[in-house]
Amino acid sequence: MMASELKDISAFNAYVNAKPPKHQWIDLGAYSKDFLLASQPVRPNFYRISIKYGLENEKTKGFMYFSSPNQPIEWETETPWTGFYIQMTEDLISNHQHLNHTFLTYGLHEPLYLEKEEETIVTELFKGAIKEYEKAHFSLNIITAYCNLLFAHIATFYDRQFGEDKEKHNVLVQNFFNLLNTYYNQTKDAITQPSVSYFAQQLNVTPNYLSDLIKFHTGQPVLDHIHTTIIDTAKKQLQTTNATIAEIAYSLGFEYPNYFSRLFRKLTGVSPSEFRK
Repeated sequence: MMASELKDISAFNAYVNAKPPKHQWIDLGAYSKDFLLASQPVRPNFYRISIKYGLENEKTKGFMYFSSPNQPIEWETETPWTGFYIQMTEDLISNHQHLNHTFLTYGLHEPLYLEKEEETIVTELFKGAIKEYEKAHFSLNIITAYCNLLFAHIATFYDRQFGEDKEKHNVLVQNFFNLLNTYYNQTKDAITQPSVSYFAQQLNVTPNYLSDLIKFHTGQPVLDHIHTTIIDTAKKQLQTTNATIAEIAYSLGFEYPNYFSRLFRKLTGVSPSEFRK
């Protein structure tokens, strides 16, 4: 089913029975009993950050969820949620670059599970930001300062979660490397360059979530691992076949051989032909 687009915060709030926003770039509020309990897929054209309490019968634990512009979301709950939300547009992020964090593009299936102390910190920051927002003449600078501090804490809490849930995350990391190491073993008519988006789709996670997780556990960005595999595969072909540089580049998914040569030199310090000699 195609997700309906909701172009701005005003349209979304009207759809879910929430109060109209007080600013076109940002909206903050608390979930109420009037909030729409179920929805088919919709695509809000802005970022959503929310904390919800009492899910999965764990009343002392908060859960944080994130969605980004045009990311389809759907939900269904029998009872109204308890918690808070922030909605912000790309215009706000563009004008306040310090708010730009990768977790903002995580999917709803990649939530942050808060410990009790973390829940208290997040809750107080939400309450402070909402208190300022509810003023007749609120300060956008103060609101974004609250968001900046909130996001800094969230980034730290995600690092804690990546390190603690080892069984789940180790499986995901291992599955990524299995896919990466066998990528060029596929029997396809047309091979394309391996990409972060490709592996994220195969693993049913968002690209930024996969990137952050791999970097946390290995110390290297996921793209570095991909490039290393490309070049290692190229080295084997250069050493064991008579294929031309262009033929090797095409076999690795490069549309233009000069792009392949540029990457090879960047990672090895020599050109493919110099390496072959």
